[in-house]
Amino acid sequence: MNQVLGIINFEDATVDVTGLANYRPVPSLTFMGRYRLIDFVMSNFTNSGISNVQVYVKNKPRSVYEHVGTGRHYNINSKQGKLRIMHGEEPIQSEIYNTDINAFNSNIQFLEEAKSKYVIIAPSYMVYTIDFSTVLAAHKVNKADITIVYKPTDMAKESFIGCTVLSLDKEKRVIASEINLGKNKSRNISLEAYVMSRELFLELIGLANKTSSVYWLKDIIRDNYDRFVVKGFMVRGLVYSINTLGEYQRANLELTNYANAKQLFDPMWPIMTRTSDSPPTHYGEDAVVVNSSISNGCKIEGTVINSVIGRGVVIKPGAVVINSILLPNVIVGTDSHLEYVIVDKNSKVLEVKELKGEFRQPIYVKRRDRI
Repeated sequence: MNQVLGIINFEDATVDVTGLANYRPVPSLTFMGRYRLIDFVMSNFTNSGISNVQVYVKNKPRSVYEHVGTGRHYNINSKQGKLRIMHGEEPIQSEIYNTDINAFNSNIQFLEEAKSKYVIIAPSYMVYTIDFSTVLAAHKVNKADITIVYKPTDMAKESFIGCTVLSLDKEKRVIASEINLGKNKSRNISLEAYVMSRELFLELIGLANKTSSVYWLKDIIRDNYDRFVVKGFMVRGLVYSINTLGEYQRANLELTNYANAKQLFDPMWPIMTRTSDSPPTHYGEDAVVVNSSISNGCKIEGTVINSVIGRGVVIKPGAVVINSILLPNVIVGTDSHLEYVIVDKNSKVLEVKELKGEFRQPIYVKRRDRI
């Protein structure tokens, strides 16, 4: 895999995690209390043996720089490896021009000078595990020009709304694609992960620039299904598309189930992240915790059920937290009741004694708020 350049791409406007994404880019969203979304694709790259990685950031890059750092915690800080965080250099007059093609074009020098024969491009908002070396091997065996990773699902009416769905023939050649509007139950969801030669990648960037200034990589690939051999590679196991606040909620809460979590978190395929030194969580005498993910440094004196609790959270006596996600350093006051609520970091729920949302329609408490 030393011939591969890994590219972590940013998301388009169909990804709208309202609230959380107001304060940080999608790759930096906290996940399961201790991870960030970018950790999954980065770990897939490094576990697959890819040590040269470029991370493209759409906006608000500070938290990505802080979390990713030198890449040492992903085991890519070696003499042969290199991690670069990239963003567009040209001023964006309108959001429609903030495309991955424009970002690639702004950093074309680093793509042209890369010595890698192949590129593997994947976004951070898709959460799953995969060995990209097997994808590259299939790409070579199939003599494909482009390989697209996809996931078959029978949940397309409820989830993956706005994602690209693929139509494949009997030989798994991609013949068409469209946007999932939730009309059909079973669809093949594109994970927007692509394998191709670096030479073809550069050609597609140039072709997209000539075609339209608002084209994305997936647009120019779609326009050339007939010209190139585009094959699908099916991924197995759990896949979550974190493209809405409701899907963010669903993914976190489903992974409090141990059977689900085992499918994603495999000791033989570790999900690496930036660690934080903090004391163990303290549980009071009357604390009740059921089927939940609790991070370090918390003080739990109330009841927590089917929830994800970030680092340094305080839950006071008599408080009840059910089916909720609390980001770091949240305080839940005495006798408060939270159900289907997402509370952003450093917020305090003290005066309002009851907040109740719904599954896929959670209540969001903004960052540093006091209610």
